[in-house]
Amino acid sequence: MAVPLFSDDLRNLIVAILETSDDGGLRLPPELIGGVRPHAKFELEVLGDILLLRPADSDRPFWRQATSQQRAEAFQRWADAPRPPAPDLTDESLRRENLYD
Repeated sequence: MAVPLFSDDLRNLIVAILETSDDGGLRLPPELIGGVRPHAKFELEVLGDILLLRPADSDRPFWRQATSQQRAEAFQRWADAPRPPAPDLTDESLRRENLYD
């Protein structure tokens, strides 16, 4: 059950106290999340002891929607991909006094 504590019209901020169910779930009453369509997807971000809930964007970048395993696999594919040809750096170009030229 949610108990709204206050609402700030300037920022549309609503603070409520929520209670977890017997199985540890957290239910958000419809009046707290507004006119959201059924089966809408949300992204949950955990910042320490703060839970931030925002509508999931269908155009989210890969790094936001992929699991850590998927990101690691994508990085490995990138690392293993052939590199385009590039000229070698000469020993002279790697000398300390020439690095900033």
